[in-house]
Amino acid sequence: MLFSQEELKDIVISVLIVAFIFCRALTNCLDISLYALFLVFVILSFLFHELAHRFVSQKLGCSAVYKMFLPGLLLGIVFAVLFRLIIVMPGAVVIYPFKFGRWKFKVSRLTVRDMGVISFAGIAVNLFFAILFRQFPGDIFYLFSTINAWLAFFNLIPIKPLDGSKIFLWKPYFWFILIVIAGVLLFLF
Repeated sequence: MLFSQEELKDIVISVLIVAFIFCRALTNCLDISLYALFLVFVILSFLFHELAHRFVSQKLGCSAVYKMFLPGLLLGIVFAVLFRLIIVMPGAVVIYPFKFGRWKFKVSRLTVRDMGVISFAGIAVNLFFAILFRQFPGDIFYLFSTINAWLAFFNLIPIKPLDGSKIFLWKPYFWFILIVIAGVLLFLF
């Protein structure tokens, strides 16, 4: 199974709320069709981000599970509604250094590098989308690019359990390059 029922519930709730946060903060979100557009963008961005974590973690012999962070979602709603500011901390990927086999379970020794690489996979997806769609003219492409730049930027905050903390621990200079790229995409273009 790709996602457990609990993880799927966490992803659906997070996606619905994150789409509202972006819609409200960037456009005031007065039209349901506009919210639907944001919902499609967030689903694509969020899903590919999580699948990247999952793919890399499986290649390293472990499993990754998304866990919703309700206080972060509520904070995002409050800031979007009251101040039209974007705060996106919907949850984090928890990496389990084992996977269950037929007889028992296999323990994998995860290094700081492994954790950094798994965390970078999700960020790479968002930065790729942000850079790629910034190349096309039109508001819709710019909007999709901006959503991905925000997701990358917030995920790069070096506070546990966010991806940025694991990347910073692995290679601080690489973390710095990534956050500069996300910042440039957000604030200079």
